[in-house]
Amino acid sequence: MRLTAPRVRRNIIRTLLTVLLLPLSASAQVFMPSPEYAAPIDTILISGNTSTREYVILNEMSLKPGIVPTREAIQYDRARIYSLGLFTRVDILLDTLGSRQALRVIVNERWHYFPVPLFGFRDGDPSRAYYGMGFRHNNFRGRNQKLFGSVVFGYNPSAQLSFYEPLIDAAHRLSFSTGASFSRVRNRSEIEASATGDFEELHYDLAAGIGKRLSLFEHVSFSVAYQVVEISSYRPARTVSTSGIDRFFSVGAGYSYDTRDLAEYASRGRFIGFTVSRYGLGTSEVSFMRFGTDLRTYIPLGASFTLAGRVTGSVVAGGTVPTYARQYFGYGERIRGYFKTILEGENLLGSSVEIRYALLPLRVFRMPGTFLPEEFTVWQFGISLALFADAGTTWFRHEPLTLNGVLSGYGAGVRFLLPYGVIARTEYAINNQRKGQFILDFRSPF
Repeated sequence: MRLTAPRVRRNIIRTLLTVLLLPLSASAQVFMPSPEYAAPIDTILISGNTSTREYVILNEMSLKPGIVPTREAIQYDRARIYSLGLFTRVDILLDTLGSRQALRVIVNERWHYFPVPLFGFRDGDPSRAYYGMGFRHNNFRGRNQKLFGSVVFGYNPSAQLSFYEPLIDAAHRLSFSTGASFSRVRNRSEIEASATGDFEELHYDLAAGIGKRLSLFEHVSFSVAYQVVEISSYRPARTVSTSGIDRFFSVGAGYSYDTRDLAEYASRGRFIGFTVSRYGLGTSEVSFMRFGTDLRTYIPLGASFTLAGRVTGSVVAGGTVPTYARQYFGYGERIRGYFKTILEGENLLGSSVEIRYALLPLRVFRMPGTFLPEEFTVWQFGISLALFADAGTTWFRHEPLTLNGVLSGYGAGVRFLLPYGVIARTEYAINNQRKGQFILDFRSPF
């Protein structure tokens, strides 16, 4: 049907009114019978998955046939299924037929494959805009396989191609990933920039990895990569090689334990991650190891409040660590209150704590009108308030780790949980020198 200009305008106005009236829209459904009728689940029925295989959904669920369901368990499984990133809506209902119970999982699928106009901000910084085009298939063959390729311009231009198979061997629950990429990166080291001015790094990477899912929550991974890093202006420590080009193999291993309900913005559960990486094998001039940890916990306090905490750290051992492999605050990792302050070192330690309040719990609504494809008509939206405190420091191995080097800040903010997992944050923070700053970011704090 051909849409006239007045009709398009009416549809846009209806869309805006829908967003403004979100508190009146329907949230995702979770139906529970009264306690006296509670019985073990007899079967699980899945519908709405037009392309996604059923096992992809079942593998994320803690509820199984034979288990007595609870409202909390159903809400938890609903969030985990949504965290797959394959669906715009997830409803879970319980049908009681006498003493038998069927758990019905009803989903609305996202549009899984499409050209992707790319635009964003490196490290969440609006002054570092990038743009480009990519192609993404989030659910190749209906198996939750991820296929992605992109070309990006602007700040730190890049090109990449990657593939991820979450279940290459069902019997042993093995996953596989591979990728190749090129990027031209603006130097991050302020120490080096203050000596000679900014310089650029060319990064070429080829990597492959295999993982094993030990249980619903545990995962181990192993990877191997070949990397080339070339700098535009050589100085000692910018690369290990005096030629200004480092070429080396690296291997890594990791372990994670993840019980978070919603990976994008969790309200319960915990995440425990450990990694160890070896850079440089055989006779390579590059030769050092890095050990990392990321610990997160989310404790529901009742009345829509959640206590969230995180501790992260990274330390090195071995030979020279070039500037491109150093650790930084002020880019990916931030200390609110010192949001744009660059801390640089070989090692890093940081912590955060938040009290979150779900002002508008995550809701599902359907966009009106016929000008959007079906896959884009079901959206999620929520608003959350938070009080927070951050602290962190970096240091070199020849320096002592002292409290005087720790920067900290605290403040409050509003988070908007937008469709397709996008999070927009506006916050105000005060640092330990009593200086304040406004923050606009487009990532979850943790």
